[in-house]
Amino acid sequence: MTDGAPLLQIKDLSTRFETPEGPVYAINKVNLTIKPGECLGIVGESGSGKSQTFLTVYGLLAENAVTEGSVQFQGEELLKASKSRLNALRGDKMGMIFQDSITGLTPHMKVGKQMMEVLVEHRGLTPQQAEKEVLDMMEIVQIPDAASRFHLYPHEFSGGMRQRIMIA
Repeated sequence: MTDGAPLLQIKDLSTRFETPEGPVYAINKVNLTIKPGECLGIVGESGSGKSQTFLTVYGLLAENAVTEGSVQFQGEELLKASKSRLNALRGDKMGMIFQDSITGLTPHMKVGKQMMEVLVEHRGLTPQQAEKEVLDMMEIVQIPDAASRFHLYPHEFSGGMRQRIMIA
């Protein structure tokens, strides 16, 4: 990526869902550009398409979704990317913190193990290295008693702690 080039560029992005009653547009002709170092907040009423926009970017849509337009991350087109390529980008180059943080964590898996999986998969760490890194990250985001909370399930954390886990 060259200096001044967009980190994320969305052009004329539309997402619709085919239903028995006909097509339903979740987003229609969205355009935005985010450059490295910029921060973007998106606000709007419930159902206005905020979440659907970024679910489209991340390739996390339902099977009946139809997308049009362009989504480029560091110059790479994401709408045509394979699932394996998107999986490689998610958690390594791109991250998303859901408003309801419980949905971003697997409910039947301990939080520490989930965090370790990302580090082993995307950074190539050994399980021992990943566990140390996870404990360090949990302390950085101020999870009290990180060593014992490492072994807890998502529902055993407060909503704020789950969000901090997602940030870590």
